Amino acid sequence: MKLGARTIKTGIGVMLAMVISSLLPHIEIMQPTFVAVLGLQQSVKKTWYTLFRRGAAAFLGGLTAVVMSYFFGNSPIVVGLTVIIFIAIMNAIQLQDVISLATITVVIIMLQPVDNVNDLIGIATSRVIENILGVVISFLVNVFIMPPKYDNVLYKEISDTSSEVLIRLRAILRKNGEYSSLTSDLDWAYKRINYIRDLFQLSKEEPIWFASRRVSRKRQLVVYRSFIQSLLDMTNLLHTIHTHTNILFVIDDDLRIQIRERIETLCAAHEQIFLKFDGRISPAEVNFFQPTKIRRQELMNHIIKETDLNRGSETESLNYRIEKSNSLILITGAMIKVESSLIHLNTLVRSYHTHHEEDHDHYALKDKLDS
Repeated sequence: MKLGARTIKTGIGVMLAMVISSLLPHIEIMQPTFVAVLGLQQSVKKTWYTLFRRGAAAFLGGLTAVVMSYFFGNSPIVVGLTVIIFIAIMNAIQLQDVISLATITVVIIMLQPVDNVNDLIGIATSRVIENILGVVISFLVNVFIMPPKYDNVLYKEISDTSSEVLIRLRAILRKNGEYSSLTSDLDWAYKRINYIRDLFQLSKEEPIWFASRRVSRKRQLVVYRSFIQSLLDMTNLLHTIHTHTNILFVIDDDLRIQIRERIETLCAAHEQIFLKFDGRISPAEVNFFQPTKIRRQELMNHIIKETDLNRGSETESLNYRIEKSNSLILITGAMIKVESSLIHLNTLVRSYHTHHEEDHDHYALKDKLDS
């Protein structure tokens, strides 16, 4: 059983909500405790955002409950009608994500037995304060107790997913993968990329308290975004080859070997950039495309010839030549997209190491995570 930071912080938030509520007059323990559980979000920014939204929802709920109870009482029909009106108001002002707890607050206020309007206002005020108290506690817990840090998880997910995609890509180039298996692997890869994008968004929302760290933080996020784009382009290349496998393995052996060698170069380049970012090799030493530019040009010339519809043996139908031409163009486009994204990523990583080497500790962090 593994206890995450959010699980521990939820328990701490509940404890603090109970203790603080018991020390305040006219405040019940139950509601601040519930709100503290629900108010703890994945990032500090989201918790801050939730603080204002839940506070506004609680105030509107209290106001609605007081007005409806004062003028119409608290019969079941009135309470039900009040809930309908309140939910409609919340939807109209785009507070859908906090409707549930605010609606419970409305019902609790309206069902409280009171003798006069002053008691009703006092109960409503207490319930609103309880809501705000719970959200404030969850915000403070999220900020000061193990604040969310997604950098390490994000980078590890990018690295691990990239490694898996490269393994599949090398396997398909040598016809070592089953078609159905690769289809499920591609689905898995795209789901991981979506998860990585969510982690990246959470990482962007991490607060930077010191101005001196903001520039390096922005550079770091730019590098992460480029890593994600390169991973997506590499996955798209795998998908393209998987889709056009029937053409790739019936073309001339020379061209197929040239395509395989070019993709091997791209895979090696991708791996070397990770090594560079981890600090395992010098940033200035990686020039993976320079030695292969002649072979690249030969490959492009060969592909251009093969895509010419006027070429081909007499036994090849026009439809087959069109299909072969389209497949080669799509594979070439995917390779060029990967090459472009890797060149951009390599430039960013080199720049990041040059300007912010003192902030770069991914090699040690990655070793710690792997251990």
